[in-house]
Amino acid sequence: MPTIPNPLSGNDLAAFVAAVETRNLHVAADALNLTQSAVTKRIKALEKRAGTPLLERGHFGVRPTTAGRLLYPEAKQALAALQRAEAVLAEHRDRTGQQLTLAASHTVGEFLLPDWLSGFRAVHPGIRAEVDIVNSTGVLKAVRANDAQIGFVEGLDALDDFETLTLREDEIVAVVAAGHRWAKRRSLAAATLASEPYFTREAGSGTRAVAAAALHSAGVELTPALESASTQSVKRALETGGFALLSRLVIEAETQRGTLVAIPVRDAELRRELRAVRHGPLTGAGRDFWAWLRAHAQLDPTLM
Repeated sequence: MPTIPNPLSGNDLAAFVAAVETRNLHVAADALNLTQSAVTKRIKALEKRAGTPLLERGHFGVRPTTAGRLLYPEAKQALAALQRAEAVLAEHRDRTGQQLTLAASHTVGEFLLPDWLSGFRAVHPGIRAEVDIVNSTGVLKAVRANDAQIGFVEGLDALDDFETLTLREDEIVAVVAAGHRWAKRRSLAAATLASEPYFTREAGSGTRAVAAAALHSAGVELTPALESASTQSVKRALETGGFALLSRLVIEAETQRGTLVAIPVRDAELRRELRAVRHGPLTGAGRDFWAWLRAHAQLDPTLM
């Protein structure tokens, strides 16, 4: 392993440069917002490290010795480099402090999170948000790996090692095209679902996991006729018949247009909570957004 150098102290160099440029220790102390004794102490420490006097003192104040004149331009460059390093770190703090990295399940990420971010930006206009939309399992993986500051989930995954906020209660319903034979039903018995082709999201989807668990408890097991990672693909497939089990949130536009119909399912508990999760303390924009969610999203009556 290479030897790590032990460079001269930046504070000592700053005291030396100020003394050379002002030619007066008292004025140098004022420029550095230090006492004169503190400046003298730093210069003496630098001279001890150098092994030779760097300043000579007299009725003229102070002036560099031969060694001091050699050191002065190098000290100026070193201080400039330290200032650049500090500026780089300050820029990084500002950039990361304004950066918000999120991972969201499809339901939350596509149908709720845009409005939440809009509300958050109204009070934090400089925020830059990066949102990764994946299934709930992928959300938890991203948050655990610190690839996302905050995640939004909708499934049945264990959350024991996460801090959570419940933001909304959601209902999963049977969804069919407007011309389907079930379209005029007020509700469906869970056992009835097995009589039609079932279109669903991929394994790992929170919606699918909640639906499968609820139907299993009701004694119903469904074999998918179609599995897709895209909710839009599932909705398009319904034009050919069959049904899907989807959140009411994701079909609001289609039900308003009358192209899809939502039908509650009896005998199965298909309600769930949509939650925000974090893994450990948050800083910067993540901390601010979590506080905003707690203060606003949880209290918004349209979300509950």
